[in-house]
Amino acid sequence: MLSDEDVLAAVRRRVEEQDGPGQAPPGGADITRHLLIEGRILRSLETRTEEERFHQGFIDLSDRPVYGSSLHTYRIPPPEDPATETTLRLVRRGSVDDRACDCGNGLVACERCKGGGELPCAPAKACGDCHGIAACLWCDGTGRRSRPSRDRGTAGHVGRQGRVTCGQCGTREAACAGCAGRGKNTCTRCGGSGSRACPDCDRAGTVPHRRCGGTARTVTWTEGVVTRSPFVVKVKVSSPVLPYGAWRTARDHGDWTDVRVVGPRSSLARDTDGEVAGLLESWLLPHEGEISRRITLRHLPLARVVLASHPHRVFFVVPGRGGPHVAVWPSKERARLLAAVALAALVTLVVVYRLLA
Repeated sequence: MLSDEDVLAAVRRRVEEQDGPGQAPPGGADITRHLLIEGRILRSLETRTEEERFHQGFIDLSDRPVYGSSLHTYRIPPPEDPATETTLRLVRRGSVDDRACDCGNGLVACERCKGGGELPCAPAKACGDCHGIAACLWCDGTGRRSRPSRDRGTAGHVGRQGRVTCGQCGTREAACAGCAGRGKNTCTRCGGSGSRACPDCDRAGTVPHRRCGGTARTVTWTEGVVTRSPFVVKVKVSSPVLPYGAWRTARDHGDWTDVRVVGPRSSLARDTDGEVAGLLESWLLPHEGEISRRITLRHLPLARVVLASHPHRVFFVVPGRGGPHVAVWPSKERARLLAAVALAALVTLVVVYRLLA
């Protein structure tokens, strides 16, 4: 940490650089000390849950770890890298029930066809074009010719346009094109047989049993699941609070001290600065389910200086690798004044523009 003499000497050099030689200020300086800490704490958080599992058919559980009556007492080494995300599945001892299904062979009678394999179906359906009414202008689909009445072509019948040879009586251009005079069409689903294959079992009469999925076997067990997930907490602390300009100066020019610790319940080294440890105390409290952590931090002391002869300037002094670095920023009062002047200038420009427009 820089002494007060080192801090004031660095500020005097900066004033002379800005204002010229011989402009070093006399005594009368307000120096406040600040500590900056930034980085992150990576925690490995663990959750443990149990659930009842069900599987259709055979499943090999022999390669899974087995735990006793309590999943929470099962010991697992903490991860070497807290950033690793893992899921471990275990089996509770004595919970596996591997048995044959009640169905016997994995099949049961089809519910839709009641085991018959087929469903009833209408052998034929009325023609969609003539609805069975005007199948043939000569025989009406009966197959017996009869001379139609004079207005028969318009009374309940369609004209000859689009007509085909009747399949019943053989009269040319007299029958409906949709049914060739028959008045109905053979069902395409059953081919006129009056029954069709059941779509659920395809005439087999049986379907796979739902509970076992057709495997004739079921396995149930109690599964324990241990999940470990990384959780990152970003750390940014200054005591007291500092503006962005101070942080920027420290990041660009400061000679930081690094802190890196890894391990279960890891904490700071014993030789860590007491003020640093005090500021990080609340950040290092263990989270629920935390089993390991990795601390990656850095800290830097900073001096804030306000000279009595330059009250509108604030000097931030940070220890750098090549010596103290000084950054100059306007005080809050000067910043407010500059903002007010800028706003007034903008308002004036707007008024002048409107007057001239």
